Amino acid sequence: MLRAASAAPAPPPSYSRQGMTRYRLVGAAALAIVATGCAAAPGEPPKTVLAWAPEPTKAVRNLILPYDHYQLSVNEIYLIESAQDLLTRDCMKKRGYDWEVIGDRKRYADLRNRRRYGVIEMPVARQMGYRANDRLLGSTDVTVQKMDREKRLSPEARGAALDPADGCDKLSYLQLAKGNQEDENLVNNLNHRSLQDAYKSPRVVSVMRNWSRCMAEKGYRYKDVNAVDSDPRWAKGRRPSAAEKRAAVADVSCKERFGLVKVLSDTERAIQERGIRQHKTYFERLASAKERYLAAARAVLRRH
Repeated sequence: MLRAASAAPAPPPSYSRQGMTRYRLVGAAALAIVATGCAAAPGEPPKTVLAWAPEPTKAVRNLILPYDHYQLSVNEIYLIESAQDLLTRDCMKKRGYDWEVIGDRKRYADLRNRRRYGVIEMPVARQMGYRANDRLLGSTDVTVQKMDREKRLSPEARGAALDPADGCDKLSYLQLAKGNQEDENLVNNLNHRSLQDAYKSPRVVSVMRNWSRCMAEKGYRYKDVNAVDSDPRWAKGRRPSAAEKRAAVADVSCKERFGLVKVLSDTERAIQERGIRQHKTYFERLASAKERYLAAARAVLRRH
């Protein structure tokens, strides 16, 4: 099944069937959802608050790679979810329940690659070090609304909506996704391989050596950006230490000094464009499956 490749909002309930997996967003790092209670009326569940992160820079907003166009962006997922909400509401009404339709799905930047090359934004380095959360990797506004909607459901309504066997949410998904199945294993594998191949390219290897020397000048000895990003010291504690933030700032500074992100992304783009040419028929099928799914969602929105 065609799916989205990035992490942004927290996914809705997930269903598994033979040969079919629900569309969902897959994170590039372990994501921490920080849910806390805000003031609510007596008898109402507390509202969800998700973790904060700096707003994305222009460089991150523009970091879109060729394979990304064949998988769902956050805005395309929100379009589909809007249609699914309407179908779920119709189904729930027949079962005697209300279903709150989330109407505030604004357009958001596509941040699926925000951490593809490690920390690349100075505001993130200064404030978060090497940590990641849902807000860093995508919008959380809709996520919060969906979580709060689920909290307000009665046990009976929850079963009618979210039962993994015949819940209205699942039935609505199946209605939209019908006929749009396409195996994504190849594009996922190619997407992973393009990054590994980019790291091995002579141009990137040369720039990475410069980055490593730059880091050494600042007192940090790492062979590449993956080594500093995955340093086990950064996993200690709930919040980034001053030392972690200093290392991240040095990391971003050296990346900027030698244009490492541009070299990496340019190299990956060339690799991915070559992959699309080599698997032309497959990518045509992926594009068709994606467009059929979006067309089905748009048709529902027009009818309602």
